[in-house]
Amino acid sequence: MHTAIITSFGLVLLALMLFIGEKIGLGRQILAYSFVVLWLALTVINGAVGMVHAGQSLSTELAVGSVVFGVPVAALVLFTVLSPA
Repeated sequence: MHTAIITSFGLVLLALMLFIGEKIGLGRQILAYSFVVLWLALTVINGAVGMVHAGQSLSTELAVGSVVFGVPVAALVLFTVLSPA
């Protein structure tokens, strides 16, 4: 359940960054790079917390972290490919 919540948070963060960023006039490339860096940092922090507090192994956190990181980034790629410039 935690994985679904964090992944959903990533999708909401992506939507907010794209919406607010385009409203204030930032380019999509800057927004995309900013989101990827921010989301990677948050995913790594989430994995570290899972290892320290929940007692998860590194291999488990790497597998779950790749899904948590990958789904919002895949949504970003789909958005940039499918939306008009």
